[in-house]
Amino acid sequence: MTIPILHTHRLLLREIVEADAGAIMQIRGDYEVTRHNIGAAYTDIAQAQRLIAGIREDCAAGVPRWGITLKPDTLLIGMVGFNTLSETDRRASIGFDLAQAHWGSGIMSEALRCVLTYGFETLNLNRIEADTSEHNTASQALLRKLGFREEGRQREQFYEDGAFHDLVLWGLLRREYPPNPPPRPAPAPA
Repeated sequence: MTIPILHTHRLLLREIVEADAGAIMQIRGDYEVTRHNIGAAYTDIAQAQRLIAGIREDCAAGVPRWGITLKPDTLLIGMVGFNTLSETDRRASIGFDLAQAHWGSGIMSEALRCVLTYGFETLNLNRIEADTSEHNTASQALLRKLGFREEGRQREQFYEDGAFHDLVLWGLLRREYPPNPPPRPAPAPA
């Protein structure tokens, strides 16, 4: 699968390439970025290189993931895309991470809206899922804002920092998106 370039007002979502290893190492090497979503912070550039190779394999198999850049810059500041995709069930799971310097700026909301629209409209998905650590309140708030509904909890699903933690499960159906559609124009007076 060729990864299409996606545009938003401020962002360019593009293919993740080998040259992004340093940027990925900076993002995933930050404990604050990784602690609630993806496990231990990276300690070696080889980890970033392996991630890129895995993303490229997934993309070739039809599971797209994009690098997030701020226009007009090409420096990767985050990643967003699908972790799994089932064409049969028209269902996918989504994942995302962003450099800490860009938290709270609305970048991930903008990027996720673009990817959700791509998933529902281009990939013809019916359902998009996500999961978060019970402690990741920022991601939970973002998912709620985008219309995801909390669907359940896997108790003590993962072990991290010396304790077991719950994983919160989220789902968004095509018919529920977008959560706040733009108002329809009023009909012309007769």
